[in-house]
Amino acid sequence: MRASMGIKELDEILNGGLPIPSALLILGEIGTGKSVLCQQFIYTQAKEGFKCTYFCIDNSPFDVRLNMESLGWDPKEYEEKGLIKFVDLFVGREESSDEEYQGNARDYDELVATLRKFFTQNERFVVDSISSIAFLHGEAKAYDLLQRIHGWILKTRSVGIVNAVKGMHSPSFEIAIQQAVGNTIILERVGEDVYLWVAKTTRTSHKSGKFGLEIDEEGIKILL
Repeated sequence: MRASMGIKELDEILNGGLPIPSALLILGEIGTGKSVLCQQFIYTQAKEGFKCTYFCIDNSPFDVRLNMESLGWDPKEYEEKGLIKFVDLFVGREESSDEEYQGNARDYDELVATLRKFFTQNERFVVDSISSIAFLHGEAKAYDLLQRIHGWILKTRSVGIVNAVKGMHSPSFEIAIQQAVGNTIILERVGEDVYLWVAKTTRTSHKSGKFGLEIDEEGIKILL
């Protein structure tokens, strides 16, 4: 069994998609398409009938929905069907949210409890991103949370993506979070171009090398 990333060329690179269960880390520089990759994955999986949860930490659910709609992916239909849940953990929010699903990312224990609750109820997940958690609570707690997430994914036989901003953390933390999960994709910018490469996979082979990445009005394209 494989889970499609929603990008034909990336599924080819991953030899058919992500194995189930899987935890994937997307580590990339600012503006390289990490969140778009996550949103494309969630939208594709909801279309296939899987219950999906998007933990909105760096941006509000309102902004995530707007970005998805700008790329032609309207999540509202799948929200109404119960196939997509946006959990408002936006670190910039100071007051309670109008969102049906929410929590407080600034309270570490509440954050863990909120994530755990949804991991037991759904099948596909995005945590966007672990970098804000590292800044709020320190790298040790962010690493602990990532290990918990990996454990929940294995226990529930689900698929989850966690993204992190490359260059915002200590080198040892960036190595540790890659070690903590089974699969890692790196996004890097060279001049005006963005490249994707698979650093590691578990229980699947993958194509090696760096591949060009473009974002257009329909989402991400990989140049094989």
